[in-house]
Amino acid sequence: MSGGPSRAFARLAHDVGKYVARAARNVREGEVPPPLVDMLVTDLYLLKDGQRASAVLARLLADHGPEVAADVDVARAVALLGEADALEAGVRGGRAEDVRRAAAIAREVEERLRSAAERARGGGP
Repeated sequence: MSGGPSRAFARLAHDVGKYVARAARNVREGEVPPPLVDMLVTDLYLLKDGQRASAVLARLLADHGPEVAADVDVARAVALLGEADALEAGVRGGRAEDVRRAAAIAREVEERLRSAAERARGGGP
């Protein structure tokens, strides 16, 4: 891997974290408008080349080695995206509870991947 672990964590934060949470940042309490649900579906389940965010993250982790995958925040992001995958039918169907949970997951994934990247740069706990 070129650039070392710091670059690997930055790539995860950018290629998955940034994009998975685009629509999720706009989900609020109450009814979620169908166009926003569609955007959330794209971000979680059709992220890159029609792949789920979980698959994109798994592919990146395979490219970057076990030390990156072992990070506590990265491992939690993997688990969260697995939970999001289990919600897919409800999210695609616009089920409000599933949509809000999936949005919360997406925001937490972004937060955790950014946190891991910040630590790798030497800027966090």
